[in-house]
Amino acid sequence: MLSQLLYPRHELDYSYPASKRSKKKSLIQEGRNQATLEYDGWHLPGQEPKKPDCGLWSYMGCLNKERHLNGEIFLKPFQKSCFRADCEKCCFKWLGRSASKATKRIELYEKQSKKTAKHIIISVPEWDWYKPKKEIAKNVYKVLKKVHAVAGLVVFHPFRYNRLDQKWFYSPHYHCIGFGWIENTKELFFESGYIVKNLGKRDSVFGTIYYQLGHAGIKKHNHTLVYFGECSYSKLKIDENDEESKKCPYCKEFLIELDYVVSPELKPDPIIMTVEYLASFYQWFPKNPYQ
Repeated sequence: MLSQLLYPRHELDYSYPASKRSKKKSLIQEGRNQATLEYDGWHLPGQEPKKPDCGLWSYMGCLNKERHLNGEIFLKPFQKSCFRADCEKCCFKWLGRSASKATKRIELYEKQSKKTAKHIIISVPEWDWYKPKKEIAKNVYKVLKKVHAVAGLVVFHPFRYNRLDQKWFYSPHYHCIGFGWIENTKELFFESGYIVKNLGKRDSVFGTIYYQLGHAGIKKHNHTLVYFGECSYSKLKIDENDEESKKCPYCKEFLIELDYVVSPELKPDPIIMTVEYLASFYQWFPKNPYQ
């Protein structure tokens, strides 16, 4: 294989089948040097301190019990999150949300086009490594067009992981979930030096995207995941708003964050802390009524 001649086995990016990847969350917590790893502002997810509220539990709810069939208020526990890719606590929330949104777009195009999503890796030749990121990205889109990838998404990886010494090293490449025949890769290599590997259909689109985002490049004012071709925002319209999850299931009013006080007349059992129990034995009110 041409790629094996250029890169030793331990330097190749490890791209497991989705069924194997699902057993481990991501590579965010791996590597002896991930905390200090940086190139031109690019770094791995989850390397910044969390905010004070990150990970704390609170409640969303609806106090309009007179409009609820059961005559009770509605409570929904939630974990606070900043959803930043940089956050040491919330990066996994960012991973899940980003992978879910991307999967929705990819699967919609897959359904509409009757084409199969494929996992493609584009490795940048060493002589292009230190060019501006915009120039590298421009070359990658040209490569995708030449191999007849007509649509999909790309995730930029500035680094690869060496499992022998458990360290990351700079080696820019792209992971693509794309559609098309994916041909002329050998001719393209001799012409440009870019290596294109077609890993074919994955067991899980979500699992593949989640895993690749887990060790993607993060940089302020730069997108980690970008759509191209017929999957771009201008060509594939999709409703990404999830308004129903923000509404009360009984009266359809938008949920608000709630706080509570314990009534001195009641003796709530701290061992029985179900949502229904909390709704009955605590006095609830809007947490920030003037915001």
